[in-house]
Amino acid sequence: MKRGIISTGHHLMRLVTGVVLLGAVPAAADTPPLMPLPRSVTMAGGGLPLTERLDPHVSGCGAAPIAAAESRLQADIERLTGVIDGFGAGVPLTITCRHAAAAIKPMADEGYRLNVGAGGVQIDADGPAGVLRAFATLRQLVTLKSGVPELRRTIIDDAPRFAWRGIMLDVARHFVAIPTIERQIDAMERTKLNVLHLHLGDDQAFRVESRRYPRLTAANADGKFYTQAQVRALVAYAAARGVLMVPEFDMPGHTAAIVRAYPKLGIAAKSGLAAGPPTLTLDPAAPATYRFVRDLVAEMAPLFSGSYFHVGGDEVSDTAWADDPGVKTLMAREHLTTKAEVQGYFERRVIAAVKAAGKTPIGWQEIIAAPVPRDVVVQAWQSSNATAQAIAAGHPAIVSAGYYLDLLMPAAFHYAIDPLDPSAAGFTPAEATRIRKINPLLAKVLTDALIAKPLPPLTSDQRRLVLGAEAPLWSELVTDEMVDQRLWPRAAALAERFWSPANVRDVADMYRRLAIVQDQLTIEGLDDRANRTRMALRLSPGDAAPVLTLLDAVSPIRNMAHDHRILATLAGKTIVQPLNALADAAPVDSLAARAFKAKARRFAAGDRSVEPALHAQLTLWRDNDARFVAAAHGNSMLQSALPVSAELRALAEIGLKALTTSNDRASFSLHDAATSRLLLNKVLATEASTDKPLLSFIAPRPPADVVITIGPGIQTLFDAVDTR
Repeated sequence: MKRGIISTGHHLMRLVTGVVLLGAVPAAADTPPLMPLPRSVTMAGGGLPLTERLDPHVSGCGAAPIAAAESRLQADIERLTGVIDGFGAGVPLTITCRHAAAAIKPMADEGYRLNVGAGGVQIDADGPAGVLRAFATLRQLVTLKSGVPELRRTIIDDAPRFAWRGIMLDVARHFVAIPTIERQIDAMERTKLNVLHLHLGDDQAFRVESRRYPRLTAANADGKFYTQAQVRALVAYAAARGVLMVPEFDMPGHTAAIVRAYPKLGIAAKSGLAAGPPTLTLDPAAPATYRFVRDLVAEMAPLFSGSYFHVGGDEVSDTAWADDPGVKTLMAREHLTTKAEVQGYFERRVIAAVKAAGKTPIGWQEIIAAPVPRDVVVQAWQSSNATAQAIAAGHPAIVSAGYYLDLLMPAAFHYAIDPLDPSAAGFTPAEATRIRKINPLLAKVLTDALIAKPLPPLTSDQRRLVLGAEAPLWSELVTDEMVDQRLWPRAAALAERFWSPANVRDVADMYRRLAIVQDQLTIEGLDDRANRTRMALRLSPGDAAPVLTLLDAVSPIRNMAHDHRILATLAGKTIVQPLNALADAAPVDSLAARAFKAKARRFAAGDRSVEPALHAQLTLWRDNDARFVAAAHGNSMLQSALPVSAELRALAEIGLKALTTSNDRASFSLHDAATSRLLLNKVLATEASTDKPLLSFIAPRPPADVVITIGPGIQTLFDAVDTR
């Protein structure tokens, strides 16, 4: 792929006759907060005033709904600027498409050239989808100069690195309302993500109305599902915004909801865990199972206009079919010798049903344990090695290993993983050895598939088989009110990883831009902060301010350690975990803590202009403890976080003392310095202890299941002081 005029990923800024030339990483804080970063950007001085509405002139794009997209763009400009009165229609917006189309094709012709000049805006797009991607960039170029809205004058040449840039949203375990899904689609359009994979069926529920098998939704414990009319409308809503909707109906495992509704289709077996409820799977030996699959696929496939249909295929217990007489008969008749071969037999018949419905099948990586047709798309999830394995078998691949948002890792963790690195995500062999020595129980769930062994880089031919990447959000610990803040802003950082050139890797600059882009997304309609405020109000009615202040400085513990049901299940117990605690309201990636750390680094480097902001922030955190203690009085929902609030106060006091010491107005005593180091080491170690999957389960849980995230910033201030 051509990189454009400016070499991408280099931190350079040149002034040539008044023009700023940028690579893919802007180097100055006053450059536009573009995310994903385009492959080539030329910044010209000044801006294009938006004292009038954009006046679009479209040619060569066909019948695609560009006018509706332009209306959404204009509405967002009004939200971003607050100016809604007095607009005429006079700022020229010239749009041309090199390829016309009757509809927006999310994974085709997404490149564009954008020129915001003194005389107006010009977009030369490869196709209608490219127009939408240019509009996404235009939104991020909007700024206010002395109250007057304008677009920054810019020339951009841009195209995606990967065709498939997706989010997977699990709506089976916890139902997600259509307005919530629509908000995510809107944010995806604004960040150039183009695939929304909906996980529509699992053990907990089946979420789409079936007229052929009505008991599927009637058996849902919460009674919630999408009608077929709602699904069609949602698919159309997404398509108009350049987002492809991909349905997933997982089978033969994760099908307890189906089996409960139609028991004759299933087999109950002992759990694959040491203890736990029976595992319900579809019966691969029953002719009725394949009639059901054929009928269900034939009914569901036409609801989705795209060409892909996900059939799951993951996590079928090794014990699922072991003792079933019918399965044994099937194995003898078809000369199958292993559970993997039985599943391969099942998958091939499901794949045939999907192809008969005119769709391309997708499955999780387990579907290739036995041979399936090479045109089946494989989604790699357990480690990056699976990507190489799928490609070696000739399959197109989608990469999800390293991008699981439900693990509650910060954006920087996911951002560091490249979809084309076959060894990037997963346990290293050394980590696996350590886990097996530490805890035999954890060793039982550490399968070889989770281990990322060092592999050589993919060849150019292999790289072409990687369609792109997708970030899953499983909803065991996500309710409808939590979706916005669990997806964003991290999904915006991954949008950049999936769109921008591979050498866009500056984490500090990513976070600088991410904070601004997240503000924009919230202004444009996300409910992340509104819902967090609602959750804080529920925790502390009438006095939520100290809760919100604490939430700015913490994050939930990571890697599913907050999921108390897992250890309960391993112990043979079943519990219900209410998702209404402080940890459930906490941001996964505290941008306030990131901003504080960035200012602390500037201060440590000698920039005293940030001292007032640092002092104000530290004073707020220090003084918040007294307010939080008062709010927690008699409130059991907050009392578990009292030690966290006290540690936050102590950390803020260290930071304040470091500020004054740097100005020679006071000094740390040896005792104070030693005490401060102990507290800092404890806070940093507690946060680090939740970073590793599996190991996080045996680490002591911090109070309230939250970790303080301002430790690195306080450490920076403390290290800048001579405490000898």
